[in-house]
Amino acid sequence: MELESYRNQAQEFLSEIDREYYLHFSGLKEELNVSEIYIRHHSLFSIENFNMLRKLLPESGQETAKRVNFLIRFCGEGFMENQAKELVDKIAELEAKTTVKIEGEDISFRYSEILLSNQADRAKRNLIDDARNSTTAGIFNPMISRYWESVHGYARGLGYGSYRELIENLKCEDFSWLERQVDHLLESTGELYTVHFGSILKNELGIKLGDSRKSDFAYLKRASKFDRYFKKEILVHVFKDTLREMGFDIDSQPNIIFDVEERKNKSPRAFCATVKVPEEIYLVVMPRGGQDDYEAILHEGGHAEHFANTKGSLDFEYKFLGDYAVTEGYAFTLEHLMQNSQWLMHMFGLSPEDAGQFVYFSNIMKLWFCRRYAAKFKYELILHDGGTLRGKDAVYRDLLESANKMEYSGSDYLKDVDESFYCTNYIRAWIFEAQLKDYMLRKFGRGWFKKKQAGTFLKEIWSYGQKYNPVEILNQLDFKSLDIEYLINSISEGITKNK
Repeated sequence: MELESYRNQAQEFLSEIDREYYLHFSGLKEELNVSEIYIRHHSLFSIENFNMLRKLLPESGQETAKRVNFLIRFCGEGFMENQAKELVDKIAELEAKTTVKIEGEDISFRYSEILLSNQADRAKRNLIDDARNSTTAGIFNPMISRYWESVHGYARGLGYGSYRELIENLKCEDFSWLERQVDHLLESTGELYTVHFGSILKNELGIKLGDSRKSDFAYLKRASKFDRYFKKEILVHVFKDTLREMGFDIDSQPNIIFDVEERKNKSPRAFCATVKVPEEIYLVVMPRGGQDDYEAILHEGGHAEHFANTKGSLDFEYKFLGDYAVTEGYAFTLEHLMQNSQWLMHMFGLSPEDAGQFVYFSNIMKLWFCRRYAAKFKYELILHDGGTLRGKDAVYRDLLESANKMEYSGSDYLKDVDESFYCTNYIRAWIFEAQLKDYMLRKFGRGWFKKKQAGTFLKEIWSYGQKYNPVEILNQLDFKSLDIEYLINSISEGITKNK
C-alpha cells in the first residue's frame, strides 16, 4: 500500500474506532463491535505494511521520519489488536452485561464501582469489593488471560523478544530510565506518604493505614464532606466559566459535544472521544457527586480543548497519533486547578481555611496515585517481560501493597492493565505538567486561570496537536529535559504548606 493511501485509511479507521468506543462506553450501545471495523480495515495492519513503514524510516528526512515513526507504532499496535479483535469485543460486552449480587440485588458491574465509592459503611463497602473481586477472578480473568497471552505471542511474531521490548521500541521510550525515576519517587516520598496519608485515613475513616484496603481509598477519595461545594448541578457551569475567563467561549465551540447524563451501563471512567480532530470531540463524564466529578470534567475537558484547538491543517499523524503524554499533560494542567487554592476560592467560595484543607487533601490523593502508577509500571515491566502469566497476581499484589501500604486483591492483576504501557504516559505527563505549571506560575502567577494571556498561551501550544513530545515542548520553554524533581517538590509543598 502506498504511504498516502495508508495515511488516509488510517484516519478513517481511527475515526470509526473512536465513534464505536464513544457509543459503547457512554452506555448508548451495549455491544462493542470493533472487530467489524478491524475487518473493514484489515489491510492496515498487515506485517507487509509494518515492514514497508520500517523500510521507509532510513530514507526519510527528520520531519517525515517523525510521522513515519508514529505510523509504525500505529501499525504495530494495530496488528496485535487486529489479531485479538474478537476477544476485545467479548471482554467489553461481558463487562457491560455482567452483574454482581449485592445484598440480594443484581447490580451492574460497572455501576458497582460507583456504589463502592459512595458507601460509608465499611462492612458494606467490603461486601461490594469482595463481590467485584470474585467476579473479576472468576468471570473476567480467564478471558483477559487469553487476551494477554495472545498479544504476547503476536509481539514475538513481529520479531521482538517480549511485549515490553516491542512497546518500548514503538514508543521510542527508555523504560529503564523511567523505572529509575519512579524508584526515586517511591523512595523520596515514602515517609511523607506514610505520615500524611496514614493521618488523613485515620482522621476521616477511623482506619489505620496498616489495616486498610484499596476499597477504603475509593471512599476516602470520594471526599463527601466537601460535597456542599462540589455539587453535580453546577458541574458544567463551573467548567465553562473557568474556560471563559481564560478566553474560551465553549458555547461557541460546536466541535465539543458534552455527555454528562447518567446511564446504567455508562463507564464510570470519564473519557474524551476524538472522532474527528478538531471537528468532532465528545466529552463524556458519569456524574457521581463530589470532587471526583470536577477532577474528571477538568481532566477530560483538557483533552477536549487540546484536540478542539488543534490546527486542522496539521498532518493527520500530528492530530491523531503522537506521544500521548502530551495530551495527558494538558489534561492534568486543567485538572490540577483542584489543587489551586485561589481557583477554589474564586469558583466555589471556599474560605482560605477550607481551600487550604482541600488542597492538602488533594495533594495527598495525587501522591497516592503517583505512587500507585509507579508500582503499576514496575509490575507491568515484569508482566510483559516475555515470561508466563503464572504467579503474576502475587507480584501485582505485593508491588501495589508496598507502594500504597494498603491491602490489594491479586484478582486485578490483568484487569488493572492498559494496552501499550499507557501508564508511562501518565507518569511522564505528571512530570511534564509539573514543569509546565512551574513555567505558567512564573509567567502568569497563581491566578493564571483568570488571565486571557494564559488562555492564549495554552491555545498556542495546544494548536500543535501532538507534533512535539514533552521534552521538545519543555525545551521551547527553557527546560533541559523531563525532571521528576518538579513533580516531587510540587506535591511535597502542596502537602507540607497546607497542613
